[in-house]
Amino acid sequence: MTTIVKLDTRGRLVIPNEYREILNLKEGDEVLISLDSKTDTILISPTYGESKNLVKIEIEFSDSPGCLAKIANKIAKMKIDLIMTESKSSQRGKKARWDIIADISKCSNSLFEIKQLLLQSGFIDSLSITKIARGSLHR
Repeated sequence: MTTIVKLDTRGRLVIPNEYREILNLKEGDEVLISLDSKTDTILISPTYGESKNLVKIEIEFSDSPGCLAKIANKIAKMKIDLIMTESKSSQRGKKARWDIIADISKCSNSLFEIKQLLLQSGFIDSLSITKIARGSLHR
């Protein structure tokens, strides 16, 4: 489903009723808004639960067969729940990028420990982890 909606004078938009029904969104529910400034797109996703444990993880890694799966396995072992992900090659056969929105509420590691454990895997070139806070903008 795709539609066009207008912003009001205060910059607000209304999520169409059909969308809210399909996603079971009700007044007071929180949604996650993500900006991709590289593609000039905004993505809106339901959070379905506590938003206080959400993080954005940005990973750059070698674009070789199986590398993404190995990183995903490491993330799964830490009990990090992936909410939204996008992966793509930035240089085919050389470099790739994986952007993740995740819930870390079941993970027993600190953000620093998560970062260290992922970097120790040997597959990752660079990594950033940012907490997502209600009403705050993070890039």
